[in-house]
Amino acid sequence: MVKKNLEESTISIVDSETPLEIPQQTEFYKLPTRFGAVPVDAAPLGWEVETRRRETKITKFEHAYPRIYLPFQEVQRIEFDYGDKFEQTELFPKGANRLFFGDNLHIMRQLPSKSIDLIYIDPPFFSGRNYNVIFGDKNEVRSFTDIWEGGMPGYLIWLNARLYEMKRLLKETGSIYVHLDWHASHYVKVEMDKIFGADNFKREIVWATDDTSGFKSQAKNWIRAHDVILFYSRSNQYKFNKQYSVFAHKEDYIKRFKKKDKGRLYRDDRPGGRKQYLDETLGKAIGDVWDDIMSFQQASTSSELIGYPTQKPSTLLDRIIRVCTDENDVVADFFCGGGTTPATAQLLNRRWIASDQSRIAVSVTQDRMNRLVEEKIGKLFAVPDFTVEHWGIYESPRLEKLPKTEFREFVIKAFGGKSESVSPNIHGVRHGVPLFVGEPTRNSRITKDDVAKFAEAIFKERRTNFGAMLGWNFAPDARKAAEILAARENKRIDFVRLNLVRLEDDAYREHITTKHKDYNQLLSFIQPPEVRISYERISKLKYRFDVSESVSLNKDGVIANVQWDFDYKNRFSSSEGFAFLRDKKSGKPILVVEYEFSGAGKKRIAFSVQDDQGGERTEIIEIEVK
Repeated sequence: MVKKNLEESTISIVDSETPLEIPQQTEFYKLPTRFGAVPVDAAPLGWEVETRRRETKITKFEHAYPRIYLPFQEVQRIEFDYGDKFEQTELFPKGANRLFFGDNLHIMRQLPSKSIDLIYIDPPFFSGRNYNVIFGDKNEVRSFTDIWEGGMPGYLIWLNARLYEMKRLLKETGSIYVHLDWHASHYVKVEMDKIFGADNFKREIVWATDDTSGFKSQAKNWIRAHDVILFYSRSNQYKFNKQYSVFAHKEDYIKRFKKKDKGRLYRDDRPGGRKQYLDETLGKAIGDVWDDIMSFQQASTSSELIGYPTQKPSTLLDRIIRVCTDENDVVADFFCGGGTTPATAQLLNRRWIASDQSRIAVSVTQDRMNRLVEEKIGKLFAVPDFTVEHWGIYESPRLEKLPKTEFREFVIKAFGGKSESVSPNIHGVRHGVPLFVGEPTRNSRITKDDVAKFAEAIFKERRTNFGAMLGWNFAPDARKAAEILAARENKRIDFVRLNLVRLEDDAYREHITTKHKDYNQLLSFIQPPEVRISYERISKLKYRFDVSESVSLNKDGVIANVQWDFDYKNRFSSSEGFAFLRDKKSGKPILVVEYEFSGAGKKRIAFSVQDDQGGERTEIIEIEVK
C-alpha cells in the first residue's frame, strides 16, 4: 500500500526501468495550522510503495494493473499517396499515423517516452454506468464495470494508472488537457497535482456547454451548464501560442485612444511603456471561461454530429491544439470515441495517435478520417497514411495472411517470449524455454516430423528437456510422438516434454491470466461476422437495404453497428448520417436503412458490419439503380 508520511520531504525510489517519478511535493500538502489536521496521501491512489530496510521500492500501478506485453496487429493501412514523405520514427515506425483498438493503458505502455506534444482526453465521466457505455462493445462494457465496482477510489486508481503513462509519453514541452464534469473533477485535480506536480497545474478551464432551456430549466437548483477541463504541463517549458477572440466592437475600442505615430493610433499605458499599435491588435486574449463554443446539445443539427451523446465539437479541439502545438507536432487522444481529436489534428496538419477500447468507435474514427481527407484536405498538403492496429484482440484471418517470419514473431511475442533465428527449428524462447511455431495457415498442422526435429534441436543445441510448440492444429501422430518422448523419462535418453498449445486454447493465455484474474479476456482471437444482405427498390431511385440476417461468428457475439457507403470508390467512406445509427427508443443498432440515390445507373455500395466482440467485415455489392 501507499506509505503515508507527510513529515518527510523526499521519497527514495529504486526503479531501473523507468526514471519517471511522482513529484516531491509534500510541502504543498502541509496546510496552515489554523486548518487543523487534514490527512492527505503523499502519493496518488493506486501508487504502490514497498519498503525494504532503508529503501522504498515503487511498483507504480502494476499491483492493480500488471504490465502485459502483447504485440500490435496491423489490420489495415489507409493510404493517401504520400507514404514516402514521412519519416519513420520509434513512435511512427512505418511513417503512418496510428489508430489503435484495445486497452489504452497497455497500448501506452508500449509507446516510447517523451514522444508526444499534446494529449487531450475525454475519459468516462463518473456519472453513471449506462451514460458511459456508448457503443456497447464487450470490452467497453467490461471496462466500465471494472471502473464502477470500486466506487470513486476505484475510478481514480483506474484513471491514475493511465495519467501516469500519459505523463511519461509527454515531451518536456508537452501539455495535457483532461475533460471532466462536476462528479469527479475536484478529485482528479488532487490526483493530477500528485502525478504532474502542483506547479505544473496551469488552468481550470470552464466550458459553458449548454443553455438553460428544456428539461434542465425545471430543476429546483441552479442550472448545471458547464464542463471542466484541467490543463497541466509536463514542465515549465511548455508551448503556449496565445489565442485571441475577435473584438465585438473593435472600432469603438480603438477610438478610446488618441496618441498617434505617423498617423497610426497607439497606446503606451501597458507595463514597460512599449507602444502597441492599435491597427495590429489581435483581439481579446481568451480567458479560462469558454462560452463562445457551442455544444451539440445547443447545436444538434451540426453536420459533424455522428450520433452519440458525449461527442465534442471540433471547435473545442481546434482551440486546444492551436494553443499547445505547432504544425507537425504530435497530438494524442486515448479515449478518441468518434475521432474528433485526430480529425481536428489532421485538419491543422499535426501528426496524431488515437485509441479506443470500442471496435465500433475505431471504425467510426477510421471512416471519419477517410472522409476528412477526401472532402476537406485533399490537395491542401501531404497527408500521412494511417494504420489501424489491434492490441489483445486479434483477427484470425489476417494472421493467416502474414509472412511466416512475421507470424512466428507475432505468436511468440503474444505468448510472452522473444523471437530468435539462431536455429531453423527453434523460433524463440520464453523464460529460457525454447519455442516452436507452426505455419500461418489455419488448416496447417504440426506433424510428428516437426516434433522430432524440435526435440532434437532443443536437446542438442540447448541441452534442455523442455520446450513448447504452438500452432493452429496438431496431427494425431504429433501428439503420439510427444507421448512416446515423455514415456522415456527414466531411460538413458533424456526425455523431451512438449507442450502442444493451440492458439485459441486457454493455455495460450495462461501466462497473462496467472498474473491477474482481470486479464483473462485481454488476449482473444476473433472472426469477422458473416454478412448477409438483401435489398429492394421501393420507388424511383430509392432502395431499402437489410443486413438483419447477418450473424456474429464469435462466442456470444451480436451485430452491434453497420456503416454504409452508397458511393464506394475504392476507399470506405460512409455516406453522411450512416456511420452510427441507433433506434432512439431501444438504443439498438439499425440494420435496415433506406437511401435515395441522386441518379440512375450502376452503383457500388459498401457496408461495414461490426459485432460486439470486436469482429468486423466490409462487403461491397454493385446494383443497377433505376
